[in-house]
Amino acid sequence: MASTATTSPTKLSVAFCICNGVTLSDFIPPSEILASLNMADMPIFPAEFKDAMKYRVSFDFLAPTMEAVASVPGLGPRISPTQTYQGALDAGTQYDILWVPAGPMSDPVTGEDLTPKSEVDFLAAQAPGAKYVMSVCAGSAILAKAGVLDGKRATTNKWLYRVIEKESPKVNWVADARWVIDGNIWTSSGVSAGSDMALAFLEHLVGREVAQYVRGIIEVIEHTQTEDPFAKFHKLV
Repeated sequence: MASTATTSPTKLSVAFCICNGVTLSDFIPPSEILASLNMADMPIFPAEFKDAMKYRVSFDFLAPTMEAVASVPGLGPRISPTQTYQGALDAGTQYDILWVPAGPMSDPVTGEDLTPKSEVDFLAAQAPGAKYVMSVCAGSAILAKAGVLDGKRATTNKWLYRVIEKESPKVNWVADARWVIDGNIWTSSGVSAGSDMALAFLEHLVGREVAQYVRGIIEVIEHTQTEDPFAKFHKLV
């Protein structure tokens, strides 16, 4: 008798790496795009796409402490972490996907780097075992601080491009790109480009038909990987 067993979907664990000063739009819209993978278990999801949905996702929002994180400390919305960087390392957790949004700007007076050391250390420890490492906007500068982008092609926020390029000379920065893929490392340009990259990543995982279906739900206009008007806007090309 032929087997009727079906293969269970692969669960991908995602770590959103946040701290005070994080850019919320770098990870909240992309998290909702990635969460569409879990829609396959809902009756409303089109039956013709279900066979393509070979992945599900679970999320952790990591921060230096369990205190709520704000994009501008003392102002605006706050996000409650689900785990700390050190807690994840102590537990021996290895995440499949590391998602790194932009963090705080350097101190405008002293120039001090305000990126938490615990985040940089976490990324350095986790990146070798991750299936995918992804950043949005100046999140690539944090990956560069962790040594993850040494010798890799990457892009970043075009407003801050020259500053980040100067601070991270070991990275092969690409000025004219909406997002860049180098092996398992995906980096996007500024803020809204993170949603473009998330949809491209969804297409990478489950195919174009599903990604376009999700695009239609959330109404994000499609951009290609090399469609980057802001490189010209900021006189980088």
